[in-house]
Amino acid sequence: MKHTAIALFISLLCASAGAAPQELATASFVQARQHFLAAVEGKSNATDSAIEAFHVLATRQPDHPLLMAYEGAAYTLKGRDASMPWDKMKYTEKGADLLEKALALLTPAHDEALFNGTPESLEARLVAANTLTALPEFMNRRNQGKRALEAALASPALAQASDQFRANLYAAAARLANKEQRGKDEISWLQKVTALPETSQHARAAARLKELGL
Repeated sequence: MKHTAIALFISLLCASAGAAPQELATASFVQARQHFLAAVEGKSNATDSAIEAFHVLATRQPDHPLLMAYEGAAYTLKGRDASMPWDKMKYTEKGADLLEKALALLTPAHDEALFNGTPESLEARLVAANTLTALPEFMNRRNQGKRALEAALASPALAQASDQFRANLYAAAARLANKEQRGKDEISWLQKVTALPETSQHARAAARLKELGL
């Protein structure tokens, strides 16, 4: 099970409805994210550290579903790297369940909570979308991931997001369109990436457009 570099998609939030956006990323979150990104890149010894760190954070801050979403995504990485088929399924299913639970806990208040400058609701949905849409078809998780992606794309909070986050989101939409063989949609999302001020997604999107003859 291959997961796209969620490394490109990190940011968080927290605040009450109607309040001004609040930055809530802590040093513990930053460290947990570093473990997570190392796990995404294939350093399996970092996976358990990411799971443990995000579990502690999610337990301490149950009002912030993003933390649970990262814990869930880390479990799917543990499933990816497990050697035994039953362990692959056990950890991946556990991770997917946590991701879906995190999505269900999101409210409009999570548009105002920020982690590293990004609304929590957006980051949680992008983490879930990238993870769930990458799982094998027989696990029947793609539709939930697709709904999370669509919700992020339609969210008014997207106007608050950085160019990098929007590029990550559009790139995720392009990958899903490619997977579903929606060629015109893939091109449209890739062009949205390249139309932004240059981000880490720009070269990859431009190369893909070139492959498509554009």
